[in-house]
Amino acid sequence: MNSFLEDLGLPKGFLFQVSSLFVCILVVHTLFLLFIHPAAYDQLLIAESLNKAPDRTLVIILKDFEQEVCLIFFFWALSIIYLKWKEINIQVQHFEDESIDINQGRSSINIKDATGLREKISLFLVDNPNSILPSSLWAGLNTFITSENIGDATSATYKVCDTQGERMESELSMIRYIIWAIPSIGFIGTVRGIGEALSQAHIAVEGDIAGMTASLGVAFNSTFVALVISILLMFFLHQLQLVQDRLVLNTRDYCDKNLLSFLNR
Repeated sequence: MNSFLEDLGLPKGFLFQVSSLFVCILVVHTLFLLFIHPAAYDQLLIAESLNKAPDRTLVIILKDFEQEVCLIFFFWALSIIYLKWKEINIQVQHFEDESIDINQGRSSINIKDATGLREKISLFLVDNPNSILPSSLWAGLNTFITSENIGDATSATYKVCDTQGERMESELSMIRYIIWAIPSIGFIGTVRGIGEALSQAHIAVEGDIAGMTASLGVAFNSTFVALVISILLMFFLHQLQLVQDRLVLNTRDYCDKNLLSFLNR
């Protein structure tokens, strides 16, 4: 399966995103069928018999298709955020990994030392090709060996840090798309609800307002749920971005203190 996805040129994590979407659809739709829809149907029947709008309970607010889709997208985005957070947490642990500890009590790092350290980092990169810390260390060591210039090694190290930071930022595009899509889905529910309410205006004039108020409830409930979910997802996204930014800054600081300040021709 992995080789098949690689042949298609699909990005890393694509299989996880697709599978997590199907799991979210299955779980959320099952919950709606077992709990939300039956409870909402009972409350709607009671309200219709009394010719009044149903009370704004949780099941009434969530009962419509748009809200279900918004919840599916919410949990889908959370699963992707969790995956990204887990990847970052693994990279944070690299700061304590002795297999890429390049200092080891040295007072300086010359060309000969740098060559041995580069080979050591290369072995670590085989299993961790996208890890920001070993990639930055390798770039600094390799440039120092090639040019014997500390300034060039510093620039190469910082450039890799910035590039890896941009890569992690670009991998959040799917989450941003979901956060954009959720309010749009809520607006679709708003348009649908208002349209249904207008089509029942003649019935409301005759005194039966239950159908019209129910349709207006669809309009307002879908927007309400979509906005609340978007606010929550934006909070989690900004927390993830904060962790990513800290990883980049900590990597630059680590390279300064453990590599660049020890380089000596």
